[in-house]
Amino acid sequence: MVATDYADLSDLELLEICVFREARGEPIDGKRAVAHVVRNRVYSGITWWGEDWHSVILHRFQFSSFDLEDPNADVWPSETDPAWIECCQAAEPVFNGTDPDLTQGALWYKVSTLPWPASWGDPSKYSFTIEIGRQSFYRRAEQPQQVLSVDQSTDE
Repeated sequence: MVATDYADLSDLELLEICVFREARGEPIDGKRAVAHVVRNRVYSGITWWGEDWHSVILHRFQFSSFDLEDPNADVWPSETDPAWIECCQAAEPVFNGTDPDLTQGALWYKVSTLPWPASWGDPSKYSFTIEIGRQSFYRRAEQPQQVLSVDQSTDE
């Protein structure tokens, strides 16, 4: 893929680039989880991050791989790179709303081995949801846990 102005990318393409830049070295579930954080922010009703896929992904200092100072900001995938192909496979069902949210509604993630980000504020305001690969995922502490399953049938 050649460097492209973000405004010229579809929402799905920008999500795929985000997943590639943020999680290309993670397992497939880690890639899915990053895509879910983006989706959760888009549909959170919290407009601080933005109101659509582009504004959420490109919000300053939210997904570091889009910050001009980050070395990943200039990384564009090769169409044949297996990591790119897997990122696209992970992002599309999340984008389409057909992938169960394994993050349980997470709105944030961080590298597990790094200290708590001071910019996030008080850690008691967050609930850990899952660790995948090298990343830990969090939602608001007061946010109820989402119980999602692919099979919604009951045995009544």
